Amino acid sequence: MDHIEKLIKHLEDVYETNKIQIADQSFGWGGGDLAVEPWYTADDYEVHVITNSTTDINWETDVYYYEPSFETVIERIVETVQDVGFDVKIYISDLDQFLPEDEVLEWIEENINETQVKLDKGII
Repeated sequence: MDHIEKLIKHLEDVYETNKIQIADQSFGWGGGDLAVEPWYTADDYEVHVITNSTTDINWETDVYYYEPSFETVIERIVETVQDVGFDVKIYISDLDQFLPEDEVLEWIEENINETQVKLDKGII
């Protein structure tokens, strides 16, 4: 779980956001800003859902028939952090499955390097 804490700190620092929570426990009915979890169809097929609203699913952009890649999950996390800005709550049903430690740490390192290059060039 140490990698999740590092990810939270990195996101809070880079996006100047306070109080980001990433957990494998639900925040209650409609209580989270992003949910990443498997759902099951009526005929017992597994689909993966990444949504900002579990009560208003966009079937074209929120539902995946195969497990989404780490890049897809982290992109949606970053978009949510940028959109919400404060007290961000992200529910991920299985942290090790959707945010593997090695990929999280590699993404943080790459993101730090990209941010430094932009600072050096005066872009941000």
